[in-house]
Amino acid sequence: RSSDLSSGINAEYGGAGFGGVGTGLTLTNMGISYVIVERSSEVGGTWNDNRYPGIACDVPSHLYCFSGFLNPFWSESYSQGNEILEYVKRLAEPIRKYIKFETAVESAQWKDEQSKWEITLSTGEILLVDLLITCTGLLVEPNTPPIPGAGTFEGTSFHANRWRSDVEMLGKRVGIIGTGATAVQAVPRVAKYGVKSLTVFQRTPAWVPPRDNIIYSSVFKTLLKHVPLLNVLVRWFYFCRNEVLFPLIFMLPSDNWKLIGKLHRFIQNAIHSYVKGEIKRIVLDGETAEKLTPKFPMGCKRTTPSDSYLQAFNRDNVHLVTDSVKEITKTGILTADGTSHDLDILVYATGFDLIKSVNAFRVEGIDGQILSEYHGDSPKAYYGITHHILPNYFMLGGPGIVLGHNSVIFIGECQLTYIESAIEQFLQKRAKSVVLKEKSMDQYQEWSRMKMKNKVFEGARFCSGWYRNARGVNWTFWPTNLISFWWYTMTFDAESYNFKY
Repeated sequence: RSSDLSSGINAEYGGAGFGGVGTGLTLTNMGISYVIVERSSEVGGTWNDNRYPGIACDVPSHLYCFSGFLNPFWSESYSQGNEILEYVKRLAEPIRKYIKFETAVESAQWKDEQSKWEITLSTGEILLVDLLITCTGLLVEPNTPPIPGAGTFEGTSFHANRWRSDVEMLGKRVGIIGTGATAVQAVPRVAKYGVKSLTVFQRTPAWVPPRDNIIYSSVFKTLLKHVPLLNVLVRWFYFCRNEVLFPLIFMLPSDNWKLIGKLHRFIQNAIHSYVKGEIKRIVLDGETAEKLTPKFPMGCKRTTPSDSYLQAFNRDNVHLVTDSVKEITKTGILTADGTSHDLDILVYATGFDLIKSVNAFRVEGIDGQILSEYHGDSPKAYYGITHHILPNYFMLGGPGIVLGHNSVIFIGECQLTYIESAIEQFLQKRAKSVVLKEKSMDQYQEWSRMKMKNKVFEGARFCSGWYRNARGVNWTFWPTNLISFWWYTMTFDAESYNFKY
């Protein structure tokens, strides 16, 4: 499409994960020449970077894939990381020749007189392109908290998202700091490695409902292969189920609609009671079960379903410590109660530095404005896609699109539809540049703040966590359901932008 117009358009983008591969396939279909810059040696993004034991997806497999590239051969309902990585690799085969591996973007500077982006790469190469699309993601750079004495530990330490597969754990005393999604997946596997002991240092318990993972039979997979409509129906079943869960879990019951509010509160309390009951049923030690039970509403922090995490605490070699980490010593960890926990291996399952991730490289927009300085501690983007100081610049997975209930791949597809529509209108108008109006950004941010109200993840009222900055502002989340995101991004709203000819 638009081949007569797009033949002179060049695009560059960073990242070859799900979003990057999807973008490459989209640009190929549009007839636009492009280059992909990927700092790793392989495609896959987070699924290539993260190799910790037990890594898997919390979203059902048939929903965690592109709608145009459904996979009937998923081995289980919640796939392991290596299987997801293989899926991305297969998708990327047609566009591998456009990828510059082991290369990073150092900086991007908007050249207004040329209406182009000047991209400086880690190799020293400089590119001049018409369009810049970033697919660098939010969960990229590991966060290691500044715990006193961290440098004095004489054992082996590393971040879980940079897992050391060369480190032998058999017979060792292992400590894991953190109880987020990574720890929930890693703890059961590490516990089975023959470790002498595994000590989990918990600041806040996680909501860990049953995952109810299903291993698919060969008959089921064959049926999905030969009856594609069934594959689509399975996908939409999971999508609709998760959409229904959004108001039930993430929205606070309203007192304005008395009957509906009471019913909502009843259902929400029933869900909470069920999960808490499962914790007490599964964890045999009553004191440990109580420590593993959250005191805040489900959805305030990331919900981390598992069929094996709670069970791990029934093992004799797994211990839960809830006293805060005071200091790391030569031999292990000293907690606030004065107890010294001797360790051979220390693993930081402490999540990601979101600000560092969103500012993956230096970006200078209109009039030399620096994007990271504009972001501050609360980055913003219009539907996670555009920004009013960045002409001809699009993002996949930008600020404000994190989900707690459904598939971010669906959001990525919606963003690609929007970007494709934007580029087509840009070409049809034969414009030199297109940039979001500042007024449009302001109106969108005000709308987002309004939609955040009465959600359990809105601020720091119920809990703290990586969704929010130090001031309690949640800049990471899409504030409502995915049907709404699809509706708002199904076509490019040209009236919200300024075109330069």
